[in-house]
Amino acid sequence: MNCSEFKKYWIEGNINDLDSDLQEKTLDHFHSCKACSDAALAATLEARGVHVDSYPCVHMAQYAEFHCDQHPDPKDCHDATIKYDEIFDEYSIPHGDGVSQLTISNCPWCGTKLPESKRDLWFDTLESIGYDDPWDQEIPEEYKSKSWRVHS
Repeated sequence: MNCSEFKKYWIEGNINDLDSDLQEKTLDHFHSCKACSDAALAATLEARGVHVDSYPCVHMAQYAEFHCDQHPDPKDCHDATIKYDEIFDEYSIPHGDGVSQLTISNCPWCGTKLPESKRDLWFDTLESIGYDDPWDQEIPEEYKSKSWRVHS
């Protein structure tokens, strides 16, 4: 199967409508072609309303937009392998106690360079307007989301 056929059957069509032989060929292509598996993931995310182009790569879009119906807090879900913190524009791998994390600078799946963390800038900006301990102080609402960096 070539990539055009894959796109026709998987992305534009419904694999469940195919006969078993064609389903198997389509799945084989999905597992052997990184470009097509990424395109299929992008199509799935876009269908859910995720703007994949807003992220460094399709993999980070998948994990940044990950939601688990069984675990409202991502710290409780073992499927939340990458955490995205929109305040700091930072990607990390949670580990250990559910609070600790390892900040990453490249996508583990495709190697795409991720944005530099805005963590230090967030602290510096808050300090410049009089907040020296933002974890214990009531900070302006815009600093509790990505708004502080998107609209500044």
